[in-house]
Amino acid sequence: MTRELPFLFVAGFPKSGTSSLFNWLSAHPEVTGATQKETCFFADPGSHVYRPDFNVLHGSADFQSAFPTPTAETRLLVEATPTHVYSQRALASIPKLPARCLFILREPASQIRSSYDYFRNNWTYIPADLTFADYLAATRYGTAAFGGNELAERPEEHADYMAWLDPWRAALGADRMKVTTFDRLKADPQALMEEIAAWCGLSSGFFNGYDFPTENESYQPRNRTLQQLNVAVRAHLPGGRLYDGARWLYRRMNTRKPDRTLADPSEAELRSRFAPMTARLAEDYDLDLSRWAP
Repeated sequence: MTRELPFLFVAGFPKSGTSSLFNWLSAHPEVTGATQKETCFFADPGSHVYRPDFNVLHGSADFQSAFPTPTAETRLLVEATPTHVYSQRALASIPKLPARCLFILREPASQIRSSYDYFRNNWTYIPADLTFADYLAATRYGTAAFGGNELAERPEEHADYMAWLDPWRAALGADRMKVTTFDRLKADPQALMEEIAAWCGLSSGFFNGYDFPTENESYQPRNRTLQQLNVAVRAHLPGGRLYDGARWLYRRMNTRKPDRTLADPSEAELRSRFAPMTARLAEDYDLDLSRWAP
């Protein structure tokens, strides 16, 4: 990079629309997005997303290689690894950069259920025959390892948002940190993106008329044997148009939306469990979380 540019890190939280938001920002002519949405560059060892060959442990200069060459119009570099919110290495490193951080919150019961669907269907960390209620019981009593995936192993700990946000606010300062909600992203993406653009010093008019495509939604495989093969093979395929085309074809042939037509009583129990945290979060971060009420 021939000139120093500020960063925006979409640093949390998983299953809260970060993939879509990253793509929307990267489409802006004044933004250069990372070549890969989740670089995981600041991940802690022990995390399931840790990459020993590409980590801040080797020095922050390597991070520049995660971005294509900025254009003359570029005013902001954007990266989105939502698990960085949990990383002590990220917390120690990112505030030292010319950077802002964005955190998107999703109602905890919905976030946990979406993560369950994602790790059970899009991946194979959670067994296909494990119901949501049994999954929650297993995480509470530590009766399953879930492939070493810490998010799948301890979902309620990772949805306790205040415990993770407060250290970031202390390290960044309130002016370099923005907290918003998945509700806002879904209800009025244009208004939210114009607000984020203004906060980052970008031209907000780009999002007037933008179509806001969604990305990385959870799905349910039609044939789980084929899905296991997909998980085993896709990590070894090079990125690019061929990969994108193969992924589109696979999803068209072997996936459908998860069946969420029936309310799960476990979600109602989770909302009640998180109600005290929600009340504190709304007050401390000046958020409208009325839709999160049990």
